[in-house]
Amino acid sequence: MRKLLFFILYSSFFLVVSACTSDEKPTVPASRGLPFEMVVIAPEQAYQGELSDTIDAVLRASTPVLPQHEPMFRLNVIWADANLTPFRTYRLRFIAKVNPRASKATIGVARDAVARPQLEVKAEASSAHELALLIGRERQRIQDLFVDFELDNMAAALRRKHSSATRKAFHALTGHTICVPPALKSSKQTSDFLWTGTNLNDRDQNFVCYTYAWDGRPLTPDQFVAKRDSALKANIPGSRPDQWMQTSRLAPEPGAPEQPLILTRVRNINNVQVHEVHGLWQLRNGALGGAFVAIERIDTANSRVIVTEGFIYSPHSPKRTILREMEAALRTFE
Repeated sequence: MRKLLFFILYSSFFLVVSACTSDEKPTVPASRGLPFEMVVIAPEQAYQGELSDTIDAVLRASTPVLPQHEPMFRLNVIWADANLTPFRTYRLRFIAKVNPRASKATIGVARDAVARPQLEVKAEASSAHELALLIGRERQRIQDLFVDFELDNMAAALRRKHSSATRKAFHALTGHTICVPPALKSSKQTSDFLWTGTNLNDRDQNFVCYTYAWDGRPLTPDQFVAKRDSALKANIPGSRPDQWMQTSRLAPEPGAPEQPLILTRVRNINNVQVHEVHGLWQLRNGALGGAFVAIERIDTANSRVIVTEGFIYSPHSPKRTILREMEAALRTFE
């Protein structure tokens, strides 16, 4: 009997000690929300006029560059004094807080606080006016934080599941790897050009890569457009001899020179400085067109520029998410 009692007590003690000394971390729930869907938590009385207009201007701004308006984010506005428990695990959370005792206006960032993956950005100021000024002043930073976070999540998913055929073809062309959506199967390849796509009549996604010699000088938007139009004219023709894919242009005034419809930025992506380009494409002398995103990288070891591009054709469906998925694919470059 004593031996049995001793065994029971010893076993109980072992279980208690094991539980207290375990290295396992509490399980963090998976975050929820559609791509580019966000919860905005704000004080009800302050969320009017200047503050609400500023938040709308920053978070519901048009996605660059699309043929029509599609907001960068889908917003669910929740009052700060409501029951916030159901919204704790949303992947994207923006908190606007008015704190009369705040000594200065600040932006705070938290990652994976109560769910994974999750990004929470908190803007705090002493008044609704100061809060609106802060959010407007930090517009680009706030947008980049949320967009880059979503693109990184999309890129992680593509690394797990992607088109192996495109990955192999890209490696053969450049010596590097990239992960594009698995549905991109149709392909065209030459010694210096690669094109793969879904070959759909709507929600069509395409990936393009080409290279050209680098002369050691800084890259410019004009050079990008010239190289892009030359590569696409040679490799993506239309059904007639006078048709080929090109960068869309618009004359700002009658008789003025046409300007390419692009936006360019120098970005640091995966610790590498690159040129990021968003723009519109069209079929010359045709009715087809859409949006594209491209990244120019200088390959100094081989004295060349590597251009990777995702373009879409989606005349009847929303374009933001399928274009963003192609943008995420460009970030998987290794």
